[in-house]
Amino acid sequence: MRSDYRTTTSIRVGDTVAILSGKDAGKRGTVERLVNPGRVVVTGVNISKKHQKPRQKMNAGSQTPTVDKGGILEIASPLDLAKVALVCAKCDRPVRIKTKVAADGRSRASAADARPRSPTRRSPSERHHQAAIRV
Repeated sequence: MRSDYRTTTSIRVGDTVAILSGKDAGKRGTVERLVNPGRVVVTGVNISKKHQKPRQKMNAGSQTPTVDKGGILEIASPLDLAKVALVCAKCDRPVRIKTKVAADGRSRASAADARPRSPTRRSPSERHHQAAIRV
């Protein structure tokens, strides 16, 4: 019996994503395909090995069989959507996504880009950097 569970996600095929946790944390790759429910296959990440036996297949209209080689295949396994984050094209960092609804349709934007920042407020690393310069 198939589950009726559906996941709405703003990550699409072809997006560049960063892996947030697990053995491949910190790596980046492009989304190969979305697997329901809530899983995604990323190229070059979460590689598993499959041992496959050689097989013979008969082609239609041919008298000679073709042989598929056996061996150890490396296949990208699906990851949970919670373990990946979209990489922003502007700042080249993993970001959360905000969907904007306009008259011409929906668009995706980085939640950090959509939020106005105070020009006087500094991050803790910037404050530490300023303190190191004063000393």
